[in-house]
Amino acid sequence: MHKPRTNTTIEEINKSLIELMAQWRISEKDDELIFTKIVGLQLKKIRLMRGYTQTRVAKAINITFQQIQKYERGTNECKAINLKKLSEYFDVSFDYFIKPILDANLTFITKRRDGNNVYPFKQDYVAR
Repeated sequence: MHKPRTNTTIEEINKSLIELMAQWRISEKDDELIFTKIVGLQLKKIRLMRGYTQTRVAKAINITFQQIQKYERGTNECKAINLKKLSEYFDVSFDYFIKPILDANLTFITKRRDGNNVYPFKQDYVAR
């Protein structure tokens, strides 16, 4: 049976972004996959908004269109250098690709330091 295509319109991409962000913090491994998928969806969204083909974008940053496909699907993680090239090509800020994550204030690290100390000390051992 053939699976229907999704994320072919800006509206579908935006809906997928919301659904992915709702799954954040299930597990550390899932967060990394979600991050990669969000970057890919943002790439696809801006490519569609500009009316560019995957081939055109791939040629502009000197990779294959298959690699663009994998980025957009979230199958492959996009290297930082390629994100920089893409941000220059599309004339967007580097953080455009993770903007939904930033806007939702999603974080990877949940542990925070208490006060100014990295490690808690008992008062008996603190210099006076």
